[in-house]
Amino acid sequence: MSKPERRLTAALLTAAGLLAVTGVAATPAAAVHQGSATTAQAAPFIVMIKNPDAPEGKDSAWCGGTLVAPAKVLTAAHCVTNAARPSAMTVVGGRTDRLSTAGQVRRITAIELDPQYTTDLVHDAAVLTLDKELPYKPLRVATEKDAALYATGRTATVYGWGHTDGTTQGRTLRKATLALSPLAACEPFSNTTDPALKVCGTSAKGRTDSICPGDSGGPLVADGVLIGIVSTGNKYCDDQYPVSVFTKVSTVAPALGLG
Repeated sequence: MSKPERRLTAALLTAAGLLAVTGVAATPAAAVHQGSATTAQAAPFIVMIKNPDAPEGKDSAWCGGTLVAPAKVLTAAHCVTNAARPSAMTVVGGRTDRLSTAGQVRRITAIELDPQYTTDLVHDAAVLTLDKELPYKPLRVATEKDAALYATGRTATVYGWGHTDGTTQGRTLRKATLALSPLAACEPFSNTTDPALKVCGTSAKGRTDSICPGDSGGPLVADGVLIGIVSTGNKYCDDQYPVSVFTKVSTVAPALGLG
């Protein structure tokens, strides 16, 4: 990506909830609004991606990701393209409190974007190769044989360290259970009507659980399988649009050599 393209991408996207964008077009968001507390021990597959150039400082969680092999992390492509120096980011596993020193840190030695990724968040997926294996249990990625895991009405769990409301950056890992719904239920953030590309998650009746700015790239998990990557959704982190949109893992896995 050229420097002008990178600047344009940074202007359009909110990769880690750091930029304010007007309107309700699809823009990256991530984290857990409402939901409940959890730990890295209960979800050993989740990792934190830290960006030394993030305005919040070096201890900030830039994005989330999922350990899919001992030295491979699957995350959102916009987490990479929106970073000034992607290779300077680090990956942390085994850490519940983002400001603690728990867990283990790894450098990134290679980055592969989905070849069909576009800045409107189609095929929003990337694989990070780490300099050394992490000693945590990876999560299996969904393949075309896992179509049943995407059935409307099923539930899945999203994880993140991001904002818990419009102004509060989350400090500890949280999770929320969402119902898988038709993409129309995630308008105006779905950005596509093609169910082969995105997955929509909505909260239970009377609740407003959703992703929100702070932890794009995190996992959506069903029956112990990674089915989605946080891509876009409730960027305002309020109760008006409590919807969550994910990249469909079974679609992007083959091009990234996974599954």
